[in-house]
Amino acid sequence: MTSAATSADPDAADAAALGGRIRELRKRAGLTLDSVADAAQISASLLSRVERGVAQPSLPTLRTIARALGVPIAELFEGEDRSTANEHDAAGRRLVVRHADRRRLKVPDSRIQYELMIPDLDGAVEVIWGSIPPGGGATRPSSHPGEEVVVAFTGHVAVVVDDEEFLLAAGDTIRFDRSRPHRLHNPRATVAEFMLIVAPPSR
Repeated sequence: MTSAATSADPDAADAAALGGRIRELRKRAGLTLDSVADAAQISASLLSRVERGVAQPSLPTLRTIARALGVPIAELFEGEDRSTANEHDAAGRRLVVRHADRRRLKVPDSRIQYELMIPDLDGAVEVIWGSIPPGGGATRPSSHPGEEVVVAFTGHVAVVVDDEEFLLAAGDTIRFDRSRPHRLHNPRATVAEFMLIVAPPSR
């Protein structure tokens, strides 16, 4: 894929960058395509296409790939730890994440961009900032153990739990059991921004 092609297609560029991170993590762990694909319960050809940026994986697929690699899904987020000494406690643990230093993950399949608002997923909760362009969102539901809260900040976020849809406007909140099939999408003509609070974190 040429740089001209990826620059003309932001989704393709996002898919290529994400695939490169997955390939790097797999090789760093000394794992083969077949072994990771088997553990993730996907085909090796699909994993190969994901790594090359040809296939655009969904968030549930990314979660299974992360588990197969033995890493939390936060490892697929792009960005580096640029924190300073005064953002850590006396034991050296990072406490503060500046807005500009959030690690980002854009899921090409849904066009949702997630930003990790906390240093890692080692604690009791996961806090994510998200944005969905008009018409974007997950087309397939996912389910995981735990509880999830969605807080809408701007625009409208549609949250589908089981087969029932709840439309959130700015300031609205929904809480649900994550084991129930659910997905988010943006049915309106303006960008939707929201926060996710998840317990326990996705690991």
